[in-house]
Amino acid sequence: MPDPTTRRPGAPLAITGLGCIGAPGRGLAAQRHALAGGICGLAAWSDGPLPIARGIPVGRVIAALPAVTGRTTALALAAGADALADAGLEPARRGEVALVLGTCTGGMAESERAWLADGGASANPSYRRQQPQRSTQALARALHLGGAQSTHAVACASAACAIIEAVMLVRSGVCPAALAIGADALTRVTTAGFTSLQLVDPAGCRPFLTERAGMSLGEGAGALLIEDAAHARARGARVHASLVGWGLRADGYHATRPDPGGVQLRGAIADSLADAGLDAAAIGYVNAHGTGTRDNDACEQTALAALFGAVPTASAKRCYGHTMGAAAAIEAVACCLALTEQACWMSAGADLGTVLDGIEVVRATRPTRLDAVLSTTLAFGGVNAALVFAGAERCA
Repeated sequence: MPDPTTRRPGAPLAITGLGCIGAPGRGLAAQRHALAGGICGLAAWSDGPLPIARGIPVGRVIAALPAVTGRTTALALAAGADALADAGLEPARRGEVALVLGTCTGGMAESERAWLADGGASANPSYRRQQPQRSTQALARALHLGGAQSTHAVACASAACAIIEAVMLVRSGVCPAALAIGADALTRVTTAGFTSLQLVDPAGCRPFLTERAGMSLGEGAGALLIEDAAHARARGARVHASLVGWGLRADGYHATRPDPGGVQLRGAIADSLADAGLDAAAIGYVNAHGTGTRDNDACEQTALAALFGAVPTASAKRCYGHTMGAAAAIEAVACCLALTEQACWMSAGADLGTVLDGIEVVRATRPTRLDAVLSTTLAFGGVNAALVFAGAERCA
């Protein structure tokens, strides 16, 4: 394994715009309310003709969405437009802004509708056109973004990879700013698929509890405008937080299960700390992937305990459901809000049982001094990602 101590710290980047839509609603105020209260956003879903996908608790968006083709694209457009508005970046000033999208289900809902409309007849090719990059192209047009475009479909780490590419684009000078979006809509295929794998908790996910019995799916989108710090200062932008470090590794352990020892997860976290120029003691709070499955939570418990000991840790999955390709972007917004509010958000559902040993699961939101926070993401196929956020002062 490469030695993360040989990695030189990268330049901190300013996060000047945030947007989020999910089960708690649309907008930053709705997210603060849900995160602070550990509010469960899960409700039974009865959509579709597949009995295996009926009645399971999911985090579904009920807010009005922009009128564009495709639910995933509409979710992404809502979050992206909000982030750009929050950043005060008018369309005339977006010519060099890059767009990087992370998604698993872009195009899938439309394909399902087309297939169901004609019973899967081969004469209708629409259901075979699941092309996530078409969502990226539509978003660039709608948001007037003229910079580089890229699309990541890396299972549930898609948004984390999108954020990491956005960081690399800005740090390298390719563009002064990049909009990173993670978005995914609920679909029948994903809902039935996770249910058939027996990974869904019929009572709703209970992350980091010994009683946990599986995940809960959700849908939504998160967006961050990531800027070069000097560019943000020059235009007088407000800075929510700084993005200071990233790490990305793969363990190749199993098609669906993470490595129980969390070796590459620990490596990704160590890389992110080295990139940030921080040691483990600087992390005051961890936003964990925390899906509520037995394997994922045990892997993160092992890795976090080894690196940090009893660091305050929380999962937001019971607030939003597991939003798949959107998860890392939604949780990046949660990390930025934790820094601006100087609070450790509670782990939603932590009061429903006995928490795991070795890490400190936050049972109630509390004020605290936070200099830096960590967000972790794991995905099918062995993808392990880590992002480090710090206060706005790092970009001063």
